[in-house]
Amino acid sequence: MQPWDFIVINDKETKQKIKHGFEQANSVSEKMFTDDKQQSYQKLKLEGILEAPIGICVTCDRERNGPVVLGKTIKAEMDLYSAVCAVQNLWLAARAENLGVGWVSIIEDEKLRDALNIPEKIEIIAYLCVGYVTHFKDKPELESAGWLPRRSVDNAIHYNKWTPEVN
Repeated sequence: MQPWDFIVINDKETKQKIKHGFEQANSVSEKMFTDDKQQSYQKLKLEGILEAPIGICVTCDRERNGPVVLGKTIKAEMDLYSAVCAVQNLWLAARAENLGVGWVSIIEDEKLRDALNIPEKIEIIAYLCVGYVTHFKDKPELESAGWLPRRSVDNAIHYNKWTPEVN
């Protein structure tokens, strides 16, 4: 199906527009949390838009290949999932090359559309910051910061039927 496209961003002015979009969305997001969570939120590193050598915006053209596409006849959203799998594959390949990847999810699609000239009919899947890192952490940053605990594997795996979570 290959519904995805990758826009590679290395232009500083374009990155600055994207960073500004992040800052606006981040300000809105921060206010959604209680006072104690806001203080924790402010300490988190949630993007590396200007620091990363490149940004990659991954998109999905839901009209690619026509109105009837093998794999989308019953679950129309499979093209979106396919594009997300492309992100995961990129992430795994980058990690194998000792590159860090960060997914910037705190930005309005319209800011990315404006900065990157993305047509309205194209879905925006991800904005990724890619670059070399000094080291990889043992735990995800949000877990280390105490934002959310890691969910037990026992709660994520079900056998033969759905079962409720065990605390």
